[in-house]
Amino acid sequence: MFVPITLPEYVHLYLQSNPGDNENEITERLDEALKAFRAGKKCHCGDPVWVIGSAEAGWMCLTCITGSTDNSADYELADACVRPRLLIPREQLPDLG
Repeated sequence: MFVPITLPEYVHLYLQSNPGDNENEITERLDEALKAFRAGKKCHCGDPVWVIGSAEAGWMCLTCITGSTDNSADYELADACVRPRLLIPREQLPDLG
């Protein structure tokens, strides 16, 4: 499970490590990557793209970008960490009484 972070929080941390970079450009790249993620963009391996990594390295998942399968210490935009709800048709719900 990624460590969720808001876009403004991530941009702030990014700029602390990369003070010469442009805040608007970083935000635009992250917005573009988040839109691609929401549209179902997949890595060449078939996994969903890692938004934060894809904003810098292209449309890939964490494993293909970093070589690691452990994302427990890696940030991901909170909007990309929300799993869609599983919708079960009403007729398939159990009768509870």
